[in-house]
Order: sequence, then C-alpha cells, then structure tokens
Amino acid sequence: MIKEIFTGNILTKLMALVMAAALWLYAINRHTRDLTEMVKLSVSVPEDVTILEQSTEELTVHLRGPQNSIDSVEDMIKNRKILAKYIAKESPSGMEDQIKQTIPITRECLNLPGDVKMVSVYPDKFDILLGKLQKKKLKVNLQEKGEPAIGYVIANAFVFPSEVEVTGPLNTLKETSEINTVPIDISGITTDQNLTFPWRIGIDQKVILKQGNKNISVPVTCKEDVRVWLQIAEQQDTKYFEKIKIKVLRPSEYPYEIKLQDEFIKVMIKGPKLLLDKLNTEDVVLYIDVTSLKPPGPYKQPIKCVLPKNIELVDKLPEVRLDLRETVRVSEIK
Repeated sequence: MIKEIFTGNILTKLMALVMAAALWLYAINRHTRDLTEMVKLSVSVPEDVTILEQSTEELTVHLRGPQNSIDSVEDMIKNRKILAKYIAKESPSGMEDQIKQTIPITRECLNLPGDVKMVSVYPDKFDILLGKLQKKKLKVNLQEKGEPAIGYVIANAFVFPSEVEVTGPLNTLKETSEINTVPIDISGITTDQNLTFPWRIGIDQKVILKQGNKNISVPVTCKEDVRVWLQIAEQQDTKYFEKIKIKVLRPSEYPYEIKLQDEFIKVMIKGPKLLLDKLNTEDVVLYIDVTSLKPPGPYKQPIKCVLPKNIELVDKLPEVRLDLRETVRVSEIK
C-alpha cells in the first residue's frame, strides 16, 4: 500500500512537480529586475602618494536582484550614494618615483546591498599611474587677467612672499621652479587702486609642464597665499606735430622788420596718453625773443616752448635763422 502511494501515477506527479517549479520560477522572475547604469570610480591613495593618470573615471555595471532592492540602488546611484571605490591603504613597495598598476574591478569595490548581484562590469579593470609626493619651494609668478582702464598700465608688481612651499609629484617638481597665483583681475583699474593694496591672493593648485609641443597641467597642493602690490601709472605715449608756426616775441613798438628762414617746424612731444589724445597744435606754443636784436643780422635764435603740464619735448628744439631790417616809413618814401 505504501509502495503504491510513492510509485503510483508517476507521470502525473512528475508533471505536477514541473508545473510547481515553473510557477516558482515565474514568481521569482516577477520580482527580479536587471539594471545597467554608469557608476563613478573613486580612487583613494595614501598621503605620500598622488594619482598622475587614471585610465577611466566611470564604469558601466549590470546588476540583478529583487525589484525593491534594484529600485533603491538605482536611486542611490543617481544621488551618488553608490560609487565604485578603490582604496590603496599602503604605498606600493619599491616605488622611488612613480609606478603603474592595473586594478581589477570586483563586487567588493561597490557598496551594494547583499541581495543585489553584479552580473558584469565594463571595463573590468583600470590602470593608474601613481607618483611619490615631495615638498619643494617654488617661485611665485603673478597671473593677471583683463586689462587696465584705457590710458593706464601696470608699472610695477610686487609679491610677498616670493616663494611658497608646494607638495606635488616628485618627478614633476624636479622639472619646475615656479607656480602661478590664481588669476588676479585687473580689468578697468586706474591709479585709484594704488591706495587699496596689498591684495591677498591664493596660489593656483597646479603647475604647468611642457612636454613636446603641449603643456601638461599637474595637480599640486599649496596651503599658503601671498600679498600683492601693484603700481598703477598713467600710460606714457608720444605725439608728432608736422607743422607748428613759430611765434615772434617783440615789444609793441619794435622798429624792425623780421624775416625768418623757417616759419614752421616739426615737433614731437611725450606724456600721459589720455592727455596727449586731447592736444592739438594750439596747445604747443613755440616762440623766439627778438627784443634785444638790432639790424642787420643774420641771427640764430633758440626756439623756446610752452607746453601743458606733464608734457615734455622728445628732442631738443633747433635754432632758427632770421634777418632784421629797418622798417620803411611812408614819409621816407615820399
């Protein structure tokens, strides 16, 4: 009787077992979900080591698990709460300058819930180039952006301290001697800013190396800042006048006629550009003084000049040749 219970209707019982298994798989699959997402890759290294190169910063992961868990993981990935992390706890042995490593991506790199399976990841490994850090004093180079107001220039710049301590890759600091400040904006400044210095300016957290025909930016660390003094001055320029008439200074009852060999000369002046741009020939006065001269001549007289304040001659003025003669009176003609 017992034997018949277990051996009777075998085909029917086998079909029931298959149906039960299929039902179980259907039920499981209804509550299981797949997810493919991009995940950020974060690499941590010891304090005396820095990352010079990293082959990738993102991974494509294919995950599978209960629908509720996958839904939660999807939200956490979008909110950057789930990352792929690799932590190098110790400096690589034997590293004197730099070393390249290939790191496999495993499930342990992702902080996934226990019921979520990592089906695949691409790429499944990544390369990092690690460099040993050192400290070095570098000269500070002032980095400017923009231009002063029209008519003004930076006459002088002073940075204190002139050197700062920088921490960076050993091989990089061997090849560099200076580091830039963060860009200082000088757009539109005038002499009014001379009273506002010093400015406190931070240090740019990178150095620039030239490799072949291109510049390479390498991250470094500097915890110092500097003070900056700028001397703003009016821009100096020159202006050329082709033809200025020479005036003759004489008493009102001067009894002689004067004949100049050249009545006009060329003049070049210099001074603040803003002032020069406004000047014309009437603002430059050239004259000779004949008060003490008597006929017949000829004479050579120095040309004197009257200029607006802060304006100067570029070259010394020449002498002018002149002749004097008695004024012919009407009574004498008769």
